[in-house]
This record gives sequence, structure tokens and C-alpha cells, in this order.
Amino acid sequence: MRQITPSLKTTQHSPDLREWIPSTFDNFRREIQHLSHHCEGDDPIVLFRGHTNADWYLDCSLVRTLLTQRSFGSTAYPRPMSFHTCVVDVLLTKFGQFLRPSDESIAKQQTHGIDPWYELMKRFQQYAEKDSQPKGTFLIDWTTDPDVALYFATYEGRGDSRHSRQTEGVVWVCDPVPTGKILQTLRLGELLDLMRQDDFRLKAERTLPLILHPTKQTKMLRASNQSPVYFSQMDFRFDLADVWSPVETQAKTAIFRKIILTQSLVQDSIAYLENHGITEKYIYPE
Repeated sequence: MRQITPSLKTTQHSPDLREWIPSTFDNFRREIQHLSHHCEGDDPIVLFRGHTNADWYLDCSLVRTLLTQRSFGSTAYPRPMSFHTCVVDVLLTKFGQFLRPSDESIAKQQTHGIDPWYELMKRFQQYAEKDSQPKGTFLIDWTTDPDVALYFATYEGRGDSRHSRQTEGVVWVCDPVPTGKILQTLRLGELLDLMRQDDFRLKAERTLPLILHPTKQTKMLRASNQSPVYFSQMDFRFDLADVWSPVETQAKTAIFRKIILTQSLVQDSIAYLENHGITEKYIYPE
């Protein structure tokens, strides 16, 4: 998207324009529309992601798990190359030695053209409760629906443990067009093979994020409602936003914008979601 300023004078922003803070919920919605209208391309793609904590990095679920468990000692950011190598080793051990696609899924690769490794990881992204330790994949799920992102910026947990956020939330807005041709054509299993090579594993070369969105996929009701598009995090030293900073600077464009939802907007967010049917049952239909 073009380097633009907020549409409203009441919207505060950081000096580099990466973070915006709308003053009201209605203004939040106006700024989301404003950013969406300035995304690039004849047929622009706008992606959204919600966090209940504005301080969280754009990391994949496996990285978040390992940092939470303090498996690698210090959580200082940016992380050292040794952290990247360790995450790659954990990822390839989990998906290769301990977990593999089912025979049925592999057979569908021949008969239906699906990607069995992608289907396995997508299942754990959508049904995290079925995952095994260490939980997570190297995928980061985004959505084409800003209301779905708003839900994940408003609520934590499910069922009896569900509660609204207690801190500032955030909806990230992403325009992937300036990143170039990053829609991945390799099957995910082939991508895992490339990650085993030393230039990737030990030197973090060829590690810009990729979009994984195969044209042929098995139907999952949660995925249908949440409208996900997945980025693969490839350089685990940096989160998804920071790894693209050099590209943004060189191209004089913006790939990510961070729209912060102050705590005062929680009740308006809840009312909006309920009025538009974006409920827990909609997000998690099974």
C-alpha cells in the first residue's frame, strides 16, 4: 500500500506511520477502510490479523510455544542465528519424524491434487486442540475478513474460559502485493526439504516469508468461516513485520500497518461483533 497518513486527524500515529491509534470504534472501522482502499494492484488483496495484545510479535505458533516454554533461554529480540537453527530443527523433527500425513491424505494428492503436508499443518492451525507438543507450525494465519480479525483482537480462549482482552489489542493490515511473487507453488513437503539445507538452516538464506494458499484444498468448516490465508515464517530471528522492513524502505511502500485498539473500545467491539453474527459459534462451528 502507499505510504499514507490516517484519514482522521484524531487518529494518533507513530513517527514512521506503522502504528495507528483511532480514537473511537467507528474511527477504527473508517481507518481500516481507508487502508484497504489504498492497497496496490488492479485487484488488491487485503489481509488482516487480530491479536488481543498489541505487544505481541507476528510470530508463528511454534515460535510462540518455544518462547513461552523458554526452551532457548533468553527471549531477547532480535533473536540470534542459533535460535533460528534450533526452531528449524524442532520443526523438521516434529513434521517428518514424529508427524506425517495420513495414507489417505497422500492418496488424495494423486486423485485430487491436494498438498498432504499443507493439509496436516492447516488442520493443526484450525484445530490447535488436536496438536501435540511442542504445539504449533511455522504458518501464520491471516484472514480476508476484517471482522474475523477483530474477533481475535477482542476475545481470548473458548467456552467457559473465553474472555475479552485486558490490554490494548491490535488488528494488523497487510498488503502482500509489494512483496512480489511470494505465492508458493512448491508443495509444502518440498519446502520442508529445502529447509533441511545448510544455507537455510545455518545461515537463514532464502528466508523471506511465503504465502501458502493452494487452489485445491479439503474443506474445513472453521477454515471456511475464518477465510484464512497462511504466511510461512522462514527467518525465525525476526517476526513477519520486521523481516519485511528493508523491502518497505527500498520500495518506499508499506506492507504492514498496525491498528491499535485501546481498552476503551472493548465494549464497542463486542457489540459490533454480536450485531454482525461474528460469534464464538461462527468462529468455531464444531
